[in-house]
Amino acid sequence: MLAKLGIGPGLKGKKDLRGKRAIIFDDGTNPYRAMCFTVAAKILKRRGAEVETAVPGSTEAPHVKIIDLPQQSKPGQQPKLAQQTKPGIQRSRPRR
Repeated sequence: MLAKLGIGPGLKGKKDLRGKRAIIFDDGTNPYRAMCFTVAAKILKRRGAEVETAVPGSTEAPHVKIIDLPQQSKPGQQPKLAQQTKPGIQRSRPRR
């Protein structure tokens, strides 16, 4: 099923679908299809994708849509400041 979505089998433990979102459109009329979508959602989550379930429109067939998420810029990490003591607490000797 994943090969039909253009994802195909991946290496075990690889998070190669980070930055992607899978939207599963299922109307729930076919229990076998619902089970297949559930298994696919678990595999997609394990490989790093975000999974969302929605109900298709009245003329729309049940399907899965995979979209790329916009890349968010990671803020630069600030250097850690020296440990500060709480106001009013004075240490008599330094910690070891």
